[in-house]
Amino acid sequence: MKRLRPSREAFVLALFLLLVASFAAFIALRQAQLEQADQVYTPYSSHSARANGALALHEWANALGYRAQRIENTTFRVSDDTRLLFLFSPREIINQDETRYILRWVERGNVLVIADRGGLVNNGLLRALEIQTASLDHNGATLTLGQPLADAALGALDGSASSGLETRRNDIAPYMTAAQPILLRLARGQGAIWILSEPALLDNAHLADENNAKFARALLANAPPGGVIAFDEYHLGFQSNDANSALPLLYNTPWGWGLLFAALVLFGYLILNGQRLGRTVPVQRTLARRTPSEYVVSMANLFRRANKRGMVLQHYRYALKRRLGRPFHLNPDMSDEHYLELITRMRPELDHAELARILNRLRRADTTEADLVKTVEHAVTFGAREKK
Repeated sequence: MKRLRPSREAFVLALFLLLVASFAAFIALRQAQLEQADQVYTPYSSHSARANGALALHEWANALGYRAQRIENTTFRVSDDTRLLFLFSPREIINQDETRYILRWVERGNVLVIADRGGLVNNGLLRALEIQTASLDHNGATLTLGQPLADAALGALDGSASSGLETRRNDIAPYMTAAQPILLRLARGQGAIWILSEPALLDNAHLADENNAKFARALLANAPPGGVIAFDEYHLGFQSNDANSALPLLYNTPWGWGLLFAALVLFGYLILNGQRLGRTVPVQRTLARRTPSEYVVSMANLFRRANKRGMVLQHYRYALKRRLGRPFHLNPDMSDEHYLELITRMRPELDHAELARILNRLRRADTTEADLVKTVEHAVTFGAREKK
């Protein structure tokens, strides 16, 4: 039965259809990713309207007469007119330079609110302030303020605490406690820092509670009326992209996808047609394999320069004894006297006196180069000469 073999054209067509299908799947997946990114699922982002977002706090600050701003998509910088900065559970590391920058901004008379329960990303600010987050053995049943925070009376807040705050500092005032401090206030220069271990108390879902709203309003009161309140989106992942780079355009736009697909098809066409992707590089002659004679000459020159005549003579002495005694399985490592005694009985036709003289000369180490050549010549031709 004749086996069916697909033609080259059929193979190319099948490969092209596979590329088209893969490209279509990539476009659909990428568009879904972009649409998902537009909905903002980042927890505690002031862009997010989901239950764990902070859009309600941002819009409420504007409604109260404050000017709410976002720090995002640019180099991290707090404007000079900002009086209150919210920093929710960072997803990007706050490095040492940024930590020093923020603390100097606070010392000039501004207020920082850090709402972070701790996680995989180290918060450089908490480390610089010598404060750590720790998991609570059980969630606090009620969260109430231990000290007055606002003129209005506040009842129990809606929510529970899964993390507390630990510190050895004695200049920090706890305002809320549940087995461990939940809310701390720290004076820094002319400003102040509020540290909250449960950021969910300020998210969209919990601000619907009256007491949570009063709590958030009390924090907003740290900024003067009409002042600027900033939300740090930079450390939530909304960082700048290089505007001069073409990679985001190629990866995020339809015409960029088309260019990538065209380049892929062109590359496949060149591969299938056996086109060279560069000029051939000729092999240099110096890379050619050396001949055996060159190896022998080079090794001889090395032995000659190292004055290893004794080593050469020893080699030929061993070779001579092995060649003569091979038919009788004589060990060439035995002493010359014992070897001569055995070889005399087994091969009486040999000139044993001449063999003894050759072996004696091959044992010498203080021979000249001319004597070495003659001795080696005698050793090489001894057996053959006697056989003839």
